Amino acid sequence: MAVALIGQVGLQAVNVYRRRFIAQTEERVESLYLGVSPQRLWVLSLLAAAAGALLLGVVSNFVLLLVAVGAVIGFMIPRFYLSNMESQRRKKFDAQLLEAIPMLAGAMKAGMSLMQAMEQVTREMGPPIRQEFAHALQENRVGKPVIQALMDMRNRIHSEDLDITVNAISIAQETGGVLSDLLVKMGETIRTRNRVRSKILTLSAQGRLQGIIMIFIPWFLAAVLAMLDPGMMRPMFTTTTGQIMLVIIGILELLGWLVIRRLVAIDV
Repeated sequence: MAVALIGQVGLQAVNVYRRRFIAQTEERVESLYLGVSPQRLWVLSLLAAAAGALLLGVVSNFVLLLVAVGAVIGFMIPRFYLSNMESQRRKKFDAQLLEAIPMLAGAMKAGMSLMQAMEQVTREMGPPIRQEFAHALQENRVGKPVIQALMDMRNRIHSEDLDITVNAISIAQETGGVLSDLLVKMGETIRTRNRVRSKILTLSAQGRLQGIIMIFIPWFLAAVLAMLDPGMMRPMFTTTTGQIMLVIIGILELLGWLVIRRLVAIDV
């Protein structure tokens, strides 16, 4: 009865987490236009967790702690993949936005409205900016104000450059300013920010590289020692003390990585 009760509680917890996982990833998958359902992503996460647990189990002679670590890492791989795709898409969108802003300003100086200028961008530029602008135009056609549609696009992309642009457009429409001239100035401001950001990334590249090297050095040395003298390293994986030490090492490595990342992260 105790085993059945624990199993039932475990299944309920898994179902609750599954619903939360699907709800959290549904919007992310739709914004990336992947064409993959959140349910399929959940199944892929479970398969990756099983593969990670099996891999580390074979390497460590099925030490329970490392099997659990492998399962967690495998389960998080699809999420890491989504986060990487979002980051790459955001970078591409920011690069396209630098080209789209002068195009919008030129079209508005030629007498077009903001929506007509956005339609021109969707015709002449590729994804992802074409997809996002087309989505905003579609929302406007069904009755959503253009500023609200742009704010929704900003919430989907999470781009600082787009945030500045949307705020500028909103202020210009409220105060009655010349939007085309404001867009030209915004384009120059964003280009200046990007140049400063590139210089900062170049200057902080050495610190980021040192952080990565310092994180991987202990694990590299452990792998070398395991190949040279497996008997000496075996207690680290097979004894309770060794497993506790592995957990402590992992926690300290994570804290060190977070501190280094915080030190080299400079907002522009």
